[in-house]
Order: sequence, then C-alpha cells, then structure tokens
Amino acid sequence: MKNLFVVNTPYHLLTCFILTHSIYKKDENYLVLMHPHGYEKWKTNKLMTYMSSTNCGYKQVFLLLNWLSSKNKKESYRKQANYVKENIKPLNIDNVFIGVDISPANQLLVMAVGKNEFYRFEDGVYSYINENRRRKKSHALFHKIKTYLLKWISGIHGNMYINTEAEGENPAGKLDIMYQPWLLQRKSPATKEITIEMINEAMQNLKSQQLLKEVFQEDCILYLSQPMVEKGLFTIENEAQCLKKILLSIKNKTVLYYKPHPNDSKEKLEYYKNNFKQLKIYNEIEPAELLFNSNSKLKAVVSYQSSALMNVDKFAKTDIKAISLADSLNVAIHPIYRNIMKKAGIIFY
Repeated sequence: MKNLFVVNTPYHLLTCFILTHSIYKKDENYLVLMHPHGYEKWKTNKLMTYMSSTNCGYKQVFLLLNWLSSKNKKESYRKQANYVKENIKPLNIDNVFIGVDISPANQLLVMAVGKNEFYRFEDGVYSYINENRRRKKSHALFHKIKTYLLKWISGIHGNMYINTEAEGENPAGKLDIMYQPWLLQRKSPATKEITIEMINEAMQNLKSQQLLKEVFQEDCILYLSQPMVEKGLFTIENEAQCLKKILLSIKNKTVLYYKPHPNDSKEKLEYYKNNFKQLKIYNEIEPAELLFNSNSKLKAVVSYQSSALMNVDKFAKTDIKAISLADSLNVAIHPIYRNIMKKAGIIFY
C-alpha cells in the first residue's frame, strides 16, 4: 500500500511518525509538510529534522510550505496545483491521512492527488468534540464558496465533500485514528487506537538513532505555555502565582521548565526569566510527548488546557502528574472538555 501523510504541526508529525513505524511500517509511506507551523525551528531541531525526512523511512518528502496560500506570491494557484498533479498524483497513492479536515488546503490536496476520501488522525483535544468551535452557518457558507472558488481557479477536480463547518465533520473521513478513541464525543464512522505498544515501537527507533535523550538533569516540572495572557484571560501575575504554588507543594529544589508557545509574547518570557530563579526556558519545538517518554526526573506536566496533558499516561515511562491550572486561574473550561480531560487522568488544581 502507498500512504500519503499530510502534516501541519509538530504534533501531527509525531503521530505520523508513530503510525509509519508501527502499523504502517511495511507500507510505502510519503510525507507532505503542508503549511507547517514554526517550520524555521524544525530545521534546527534534530528530532524534528529526522522525523520530517527520508532518513526515518519516508520514500519521499514534499514541501508544500505555502501551497494555495496568499503567502505564495511567485506562482499561480494553478501552477501550484499542477506541481501536486505532476509529482504526487502519479504515485497512485492508496490512502491519504490528514489531521485537520476543515483546512481548505488539506481537503484540496486530497482531491489533487486523485482521492475522494481520507483517514483522519488526531489533532488534539478539539478532535474529540467540536460543538463550541462550530462556525456560524453564514461563516461556513462563506468559507465553502471561497474554497470552491479556489478549487476552480486551481484546476483541481474531484467530488469530495468540502467541510467548512467544524473539525471532524467531513463525511469523506473514513477512520479516526486517536490516542484515546473511547473519549470521542462526536460522530465517527470508525476509530483506531494509537496504542502504547505502537508508541513504544516508534520511540525505540528514535532511541536507536540516539535522538531521544534525557534532557532534564534534576527533578522538574514542565509548564506547557498557552497564549492565555496574550488573549486577556488572566494576567502574568495570576499565572506566575499558580506556578509558584505548585513548586512549593512539591519541592523547593524542583526546577520549573517553561516550554513556550509559538504565540507567547517576548514580554511574558522576560517576566518569567526575571522573577523565577527556579525557572529555565526550554525553547525546543519538538512535541512535549517526547519529553514525557525520555525524562525520568520529570515529576509533573502543567498547563491550562494543552492537548499534551491528555497524552501523559500514553507516553510516560514513570509516574508523571498531568495538572490543569484552570481552577486556580478561575478561567472556565467548557464542561464537555473538562469531562474529557478528567477521564484522561488530568488533575484540576
């Protein structure tokens, strides 16, 4: 079988790496990097470089960094679509895998390679339920017209349904591949679990390449930042106070590692550097799940609502607590998401 994996984020890249080193390892696998978030940092990170290259087993890697995007000022939409028709479609791909089925580019790519259906892999917590992220009917219609116009201008043919309503809604998605499919709260034609055994098989490959190493040398807590201060949901001082309470409740000598979000402000990072002597910035872009797997001195992972919190038990080799600060910050989480997070073993602090 020939499989095409379409990746938008580091999290997608990790999931596809796991799939191609477990249940699809005997297949002929191809990778598309479609509008990859923070791609400049991928190129300077050894883990990300390896997982996004032919060195890890992909037959070929296609860079569609600005495909059918207004950022591409050099080529017409039709020329960009023709690149896919001339270089990927002739491969006669059997299965296409995408993470975000509301993305116009992802959906148009499926049709550009000659397919009218796909497999969906997990995109994080919002893959489990989508009701509060559903577009208004007028907005959905606007985006649908816009996408059909882009399809026509690009010369892409195909009859696949175009989803502009909510993530996970496209009926062309024939399977949902998820870390915890039993938590799914939306309709799905079928599900497939990404098991601990599959994860371990993929992690063994990284270890054999000497890429998965212990980076934390002391007892520590990993804080996964989200741009909530920037969104005005709470202040830096509110967030900092919560982190101090957690540090004091565990050990005074415990180091706090802060993993920035791509949308964090420089001012917030400077504040933490100047006001936290126990804080160290961990500025690498690889998915946090890899840190859970390789660091025996990691005691807890803390965030507001990061999807990575849900995967701690799947990836961790030791007892690591997954903690949400939502209650301490007095910021409500949608009841359905809260219930999903609780069932995933997340502690609300």
